[in-house]
Amino acid sequence: MIKGKIDKNGSPVLEVRIIGSRAETILRAILDTGFDGDVCLPATIAVSLGLELVRLIDSELADGKILENEPVFAGKMAWGEDIVDVDIVLTRSFDTLIGTNLLRGKDVRLDYSTGKLTIT
Repeated sequence: MIKGKIDKNGSPVLEVRIIGSRAETILRAILDTGFDGDVCLPATIAVSLGLELVRLIDSELADGKILENEPVFAGKMAWGEDIVDVDIVLTRSFDTLIGTNLLRGKDVRLDYSTGKLTIT
């Protein structure tokens, strides 16, 4: 089971461990149901991890803007009891995002009355 919380702004957040070839880090991540990928990391953090570039993609932002040739990097992360391979997209934002691709086959519970997030 993965546990997190609902923060003061109403965002579901959890701590995640991201693993690259040179380093690993634990980050506060927002569960973003508008992001259909695995992980989105601030570029400033990703560089130090030693991530491997695997491909370029085009993506559409929530405002409809199309980003062309966005780099996707291979990494790993702790997800529950497992270490899983993840595709990592970089951002200029300071936020780390967890996307819906990691939620496939999972039960996600957001309890705003208690402020708890659980993923099983």
